Amino acid sequence: MGQGVVREWFDILSNEIVNPDYALFTQSADGTTFQPNSNSYVNPDHLNYFRFAGQILGLALNHRQLVNIYFTRSFYEHILGIPVNYQDVASIDPEYAKNLQWILDNDISDLGLELTFSVETDVFGAMEEVPLKPGGGSILVTQNNKAEYVQLVTELRMTRAIQPQINAFLQGFHMFIPPSLIQLFDEYELELLLSGMPEIDVSDWIKNTEYTSGYEREDPVIQWFWEVVEDITQEERVLLLQFVTGSSRVPHGGFANIMGGSGLQNFTIAAVPYTPNLLPTSSTCINMLKLPEYPSKEILKDRLLVALHCGSYGYTMA
Repeated sequence: MGQGVVREWFDILSNEIVNPDYALFTQSADGTTFQPNSNSYVNPDHLNYFRFAGQILGLALNHRQLVNIYFTRSFYEHILGIPVNYQDVASIDPEYAKNLQWILDNDISDLGLELTFSVETDVFGAMEEVPLKPGGGSILVTQNNKAEYVQLVTELRMTRAIQPQINAFLQGFHMFIPPSLIQLFDEYELELLLSGMPEIDVSDWIKNTEYTSGYEREDPVIQWFWEVVEDITQEERVLLLQFVTGSSRVPHGGFANIMGGSGLQNFTIAAVPYTPNLLPTSSTCINMLKLPEYPSKEILKDRLLVALHCGSYGYTMA
């Protein structure tokens, strides 16, 4: 029927796959990515739905069609058969990931934590005790075995809890894409193959931006900034979003749903006094771009692009 219809068909299907009414996938902590819902069995036919979702994504990849979904890094790793690690927990529970990191970084011998190889997990509001290995409830976590504990907790949260869903999804996916072919890629390449570069709606971005420290929407510097954002490439807009928010994706629902450290937090531009060669900086925890009061649009564009191409990843301490 034509490529436009085909693209729309995949777009509509991919949106329905993550429709919360089906309880198949759940959003990550930042609201931009999805992974299988460990409680999807509330739908008795959920594994058939996961198999179908796998078929749709395999079919899309086979026909070089992009889908309108971004998954968590760990789910791409599951598709590729790559083991997850504790850092992947941050996508679904940042605080829990910090706790695991703390356990690895510190001597827990005399802290009296009394952790065992058994954890409580929430199942529709009810807490259930789940052993990490046979007899885990009676095995204490020590300095010597804490790395094993962290890995088993990670596997429980990121793999064991959703293993049937992963298996069903892969059954469908592999009908079109053999494992030997998909394993040629890493998780970042797979994301680009399936979903491409995220589309960014600049008008929605402008509509949901706040200004502080002296800036107003009508100020020349702000108008230059948005003109530059309109002029730069889609890839550079993604870098700008990464630079300011720490994420390369816009949440479902647009910029109005961007999350900060303590809930919804609009993209914000703050004024900074200008000095020659000063680059823009950002505070990703509050989605704030600290934009110097540049004397011209040309200087603003030059300094912004230097910051984006040289510093869109990583952080420093303020």
